[in-house]
Amino acid sequence: MATSVVEGYNVALSIGTKTVLGRTQEDLSISAVTKTSITKDDAGVQQEKVVRHDITFRVAALMSLDSETTHSKLDRDDVIALALATGSSAVVAVSYACTGGTTYTGSAIITGYSESTSADLDSDSTISLDLKVIGTLTASA
Repeated sequence: MATSVVEGYNVALSIGTKTVLGRTQEDLSISAVTKTSITKDDAGVQQEKVVRHDITFRVAALMSLDSETTHSKLDRDDVIALALATGSSAVVAVSYACTGGTTYTGSAIITGYSESTSADLDSDSTISLDLKVIGTLTASA
């Protein structure tokens, strides 16, 4: 079996059908949520059972604006609009794809947005976006 190393630029989180403009990093975190139980039959030994997973994404990007009327990526203003959405409008479709690997799709809400700017001439302004998956991620080929 051949092993291939995945370069970072071959992994992309899409929100709807678009990625964030100027992405520099994407992080996926999956944490098991467990339930502890103990019964008399367990002879005093606690049992753990996975009941669900908390799944989050974090996207970091250079702060970018796109002056085109129809752009193919989400720029700073698009991301802020998504972050300010409420109610059912706050639920976004996500897909996490790796070239040559499995793509995972689901729904998420944006739980955080931040910008970082500096007067330092060598620093770029950046944005960060935090998403929490609601429901499950589904694997597709």
